[in-house]
Amino acid sequence: MTLNIGILLPQSEMYPTLALDFLNGCKLALKNSLPDGIEPNFSIEVIGNAAEESLLKIAEKLVLQEEVDITLAFCGSRHLNEFISIFGNYKKPLIRIDLGGGVLTKGQVNPYVLHHTLNVWQSAHAAGKYAVEKYGKKVSVISSIYDGGYHMSANFVKAYTDLGGEVSSFYVSPMDYKKENFSVMIEGIQEAQPDVIFGIFSYKEANKVFGVLAKSDINGKIPLLVIPLMTDETINTEDHNINMVESIASWAFDEETKEMQEYTQKHKEAYEDAPNIIGLLGYEVGLTLLACISSEGKIASNLSQTLLNKTINTPRGPLKYNKMNESQIEKFKLRKFQFNETKYHNTVVDTLDASYSEELYKEFEGLPEPAWHNPYICT
Repeated sequence: MTLNIGILLPQSEMYPTLALDFLNGCKLALKNSLPDGIEPNFSIEVIGNAAEESLLKIAEKLVLQEEVDITLAFCGSRHLNEFISIFGNYKKPLIRIDLGGGVLTKGQVNPYVLHHTLNVWQSAHAAGKYAVEKYGKKVSVISSIYDGGYHMSANFVKAYTDLGGEVSSFYVSPMDYKKENFSVMIEGIQEAQPDVIFGIFSYKEANKVFGVLAKSDINGKIPLLVIPLMTDETINTEDHNINMVESIASWAFDEETKEMQEYTQKHKEAYEDAPNIIGLLGYEVGLTLLACISSEGKIASNLSQTLLNKTINTPRGPLKYNKMNESQIEKFKLRKFQFNETKYHNTVVDTLDASYSEELYKEFEGLPEPAWHNPYICT
């Protein structure tokens, strides 16, 4: 018997092998784990940056012509409501994939649709709480115009100010960051004299900002707390000589848990390389698929009901789908960013409660839609 899986995958400058990384992760989870006699068949479509209207037609084609049993897909915020409606109207199951830079709304909750993310906006909120309690009441927020166009700054600032902190300075880099020397950013921080800096950058811009900070007199004097994409091991391949950098994330490949160690080992054995966050997403979506498949190899359309009160053991730890049908973990990881001889590591130094994340949606109901419409970081 064949399990037909439709997959809609974007292209990415940041992760040029995104499609293959995701597919490899998903296949690794399914390998030797499906019910006896069930074989997966993948119908794969490349969907540009996942923000174009054409992905709606491609999705309908998979459902109507390919007759897939379930669809796995990235989809940007511009067409997300329409995308969800397609699967809700047809009563066909969808697992929507995203790193989790934007807060879901009530209108995006549908029993046939799961939102599998790495909970980046929730971890930004946890970072705000941690920063004010650990470092003090004054913060300088520095952000890319791209990364700041999602919901991470709003979550950090809300958590930080709710506990009595204040934003002493806020810097947003220009769209053409390659021509920017970031002197205004450094001057703003020096004038504000904050207790901590919160950084919201990724990819090549993150590398450039690290280099600027490392050469300034701020380095090693003011702690730097950043979004986890800024310290991604795939992007940071050379020593920046930057000190006192931490991030809070729902994952850490260096974490010494049985689940994470087994996953990284399996990935290295299968693909001769360490996993990245896209592979992790694929692997966890594969585990979610396994939790949805009956012993007869069937997937019920109502994914919300299928996974109600069900816990999935993942490399990040126990995972459930909450009342918004978004993946949610139990603990965030406080990670120290350090270069160790040949590569960077995000070493877990503590864990923070993540269970309160489910209550945050109500706090951010009135938040504007993300300014950038593609799935977070798929640029």
